[in-house]
Amino acid sequence: MKIAPNTGKLRMNAQDMERLGVQDGSKVRVTSKRGSLQLGVEPDESVAPGTCFFPEHFNEPPVKDLMMVSVDAVTGVPTFKQCWVSVEPA
Repeated sequence: MKIAPNTGKLRMNAQDMERLGVQDGSKVRVTSKRGSLQLGVEPDESVAPGTCFFPEHFNEPPVKDLMMVSVDAVTGVPTFKQCWVSVEPA
């Protein structure tokens, strides 16, 4: 398995970045029901329009703090797979 290095940036589709008026390295505010944080953004064409991505195996910046934690009853493994967020220029 190949793990990409942590860039500390939120990955977004370039079309969404253009719509928001942000460029590679611009700061955005990501907000969920649990809070918000600012981080850089980078284009990633593998990310579907209308979504964003941050690798779950890193937590710097603390993106996981924006997500609800549920634990699988069988395996005991917490899930940090997805949550609804809003993204806006910071």
